[in-house]
Amino acid sequence: MTLTTTFLASAVLIVCGAESSDFETKAAELFSKSCYFHRWNEVDHVVDGEDWSLPPSAKAASVSGVLISPRRVSADLPCSIVKSVVGTWREIEPREGEYDFSRFRQAILEASAGGTYAVKIGLQASVWETRYFRSLTDKTIVRTTPGTAPLWMTRYGVPMIEETPNSSIPFQLVNLDIHHPEYHQRYLKLVRAFGESGIPRMPEVRFVYLHDKSASRGEEGWTESDQPTSGERWLRYQERLRAWADAFGPDCHKLMTVSSRPHILEVCYPLGIGQRNGFVENYLMHAPNPMLGQLVDSDGYLTVDEAHPLVADNRASGDENEEYGPELVVRFGPIETFPHRYHESMLRVLQMRRNFVWAESGSWLINPPLLHYVALELGHNVQTAPDAWCYLRESLVPNRGVANQHSPRPIKNFERWLYQRDDEGARTVATEKVPVPPQMFAYHKSHLYDMTARRTDVAN
Repeated sequence: MTLTTTFLASAVLIVCGAESSDFETKAAELFSKSCYFHRWNEVDHVVDGEDWSLPPSAKAASVSGVLISPRRVSADLPCSIVKSVVGTWREIEPREGEYDFSRFRQAILEASAGGTYAVKIGLQASVWETRYFRSLTDKTIVRTTPGTAPLWMTRYGVPMIEETPNSSIPFQLVNLDIHHPEYHQRYLKLVRAFGESGIPRMPEVRFVYLHDKSASRGEEGWTESDQPTSGERWLRYQERLRAWADAFGPDCHKLMTVSSRPHILEVCYPLGIGQRNGFVENYLMHAPNPMLGQLVDSDGYLTVDEAHPLVADNRASGDENEEYGPELVVRFGPIETFPHRYHESMLRVLQMRRNFVWAESGSWLINPPLLHYVALELGHNVQTAPDAWCYLRESLVPNRGVANQHSPRPIKNFERWLYQRDDEGARTVATEKVPVPPQMFAYHKSHLYDMTARRTDVAN
């Protein structure tokens, strides 16, 4: 049985040599291979550009963490570096009824390195195999990789589901039907055994992903097939969640559902479970989303429900902002747009009051001083944070709350306990336009830009 400590990105694609070389040339101009940060200056001063420094008294929150390879950053990064340990049902229960968590536990201890690192874990269980194609147009299978579901499950007639092939990366997952009764009852036994193993109470374990099944690697779920909404399948899905909460007991705050669907969060929050998103690179997603404490008022200002359990209880609450490699130009637009996207995404993570972020997983650091700043801010509340801020920005998104959903609506400001509001005699207008590529799907298609500042509306 093999359990690996991993820093895998959620998407991997072979890029041809010329495109990769061009990306590397531009990356050398835009990004950094070294980790550095802006140092605090006690003397009043003005800088040209950004200043992400905080005073030496600023310390990272004890519940926070940044998942990034320690080899990529220096020891000066002022936070808990998080390492990821992923186990599989196939490895833990190779024969039905015989559980062996010893190697999983040992992998967690090794990843922690005596408390040097925090550990994020996940128990994956749905994949039968992953098929890799020759290309997006040629579906000839060139190789397969083993899955995470136990091999002995086939004797119970659990159906296999050939998921829709990935639209940008040439692979296809084959999953077991995780809601089939024969699979489901044995999965609940696995979760109970996990709880009895003592792993949930290990102090080294800080964050835990609750996996489902999906067409993408990572068993993150999204569709009705993955996360049902009605019938017996929905009842079984709720049983899964309750089983995990019972297994973790007083440590259930470590758990993060990988779903952002309201009907699932309505079940998770009373159980004490937190939440994780995986796509903050599209930073206007979930603006609004009341189930994540994200509201938009009648004037378009993005606000936070500070009484929301994710925020008020400081449960495990995370996002992933790792997709900045050459293979991701097709998904997010040209490399020249990466620095702005990273800037907006990192500030959105803080605006959402997150305490965990999976940072960039490529070979470059996009903005090391900003990463350093975020590491000091994650997980803090208004009483403990080293500062408060308001980013005067505005974007236009489709107005999905009206009959004509094609009309634009503003989303104003990212705010962290400091607020800007217009009033009579004190009106502002958005300015400083920064274009964004059409791949940024949350935008109104006729308004593909951010406004990154505000100025006085002198005329009025």
